[in-house]
Amino acid sequence: MNILELTTKLSILSESEISEVVKLEGGFQNHVFSFQMENRRYIARLTPIQKRSIAHIEAELAFINSVKLNQIKTPEIITIKEERISTLKIDNERFWLTVFQFIDDKQINVANLTQWNAPFFYEWGKTIAQIHQINEDSKIMIQRPNWLEDRVGEVNPIPSLLTESEKWVKDIYENLLVKLTSYPRTKHNFGLIHHDLHQGNFFVTSSNQLILFDFDDCAYNYYVQDLATSIYHALWTGCSFHPQWSDFKQEFLKHFFSGYRSVKPLTKDDLIQIGLFLQLRELFLYVLFNKSWVTADLAEWQTEKIVELENSLRANKIPYEQELRDFAERNL
Repeated sequence: MNILELTTKLSILSESEISEVVKLEGGFQNHVFSFQMENRRYIARLTPIQKRSIAHIEAELAFINSVKLNQIKTPEIITIKEERISTLKIDNERFWLTVFQFIDDKQINVANLTQWNAPFFYEWGKTIAQIHQINEDSKIMIQRPNWLEDRVGEVNPIPSLLTESEKWVKDIYENLLVKLTSYPRTKHNFGLIHHDLHQGNFFVTSSNQLILFDFDDCAYNYYVQDLATSIYHALWTGCSFHPQWSDFKQEFLKHFFSGYRSVKPLTKDDLIQIGLFLQLRELFLYVLFNKSWVTADLAEWQTEKIVELENSLRANKIPYEQELRDFAERNL
């Protein structure tokens, strides 16, 4: 994206001097930048208009506000000329622009055991449960899509990623959907969730308080999807950084689930469903990596990860199944 053009358009829109525009990692759907305005730093998120409707972005911002009103920390939404959502045309493409407060706190350092430890795991699980409890108690219906029923890519990217996949991958996806949707839906287990709550999507304060961001994927789904995403990425990265920590997986699950259960209960059925969402996460990563990674330039770990994911999917293997079973036997 043309940063000079973006700087100029932001300056015109805000009627302020814009400087130090820096491209950040934006995820699957968006372009994200940090910039300086009136001696303060902000985040600009540009979403292609064809990817999201303004109604869906308004609903996302409403969800963020509902979370914030219940004492969960998120970056402030910034209005430009009294508008929370604006339009910009860059490189002859139109975008929705949303601006957020820049946060000085850092993402969790998985390598640092003074951060990556039991109290943090507990707080992570507790924060997710608090978000789910807010949704369960809410009397307001926020109009975001149902992820499990989304076949046109409003919030679920998997159908579009599957277009070039082999039949066996599509069959696994459809079978997982059938299993997942067989579970009953109640206000206690199904609602509006963040939907991508891995450790790359929050900051952590010195007191282990989480500051959540990137609600762009929020959608209606079973609450345990948030748990499965967190578990998958925590165990994957934690095991990679700390191979000598022999009982890490058990320790993480114990404290993470303990934090969650301090606010909301968990059942054995929830753990079974978490296993299905773990499989779905592996399928998503498999099709995403095959789509976005350049085969000729893969590092050794990337090649190994794709092979691992394919073998796991073909074998119908549930990631971390034994650890989940051990937890259930000891605690449920």
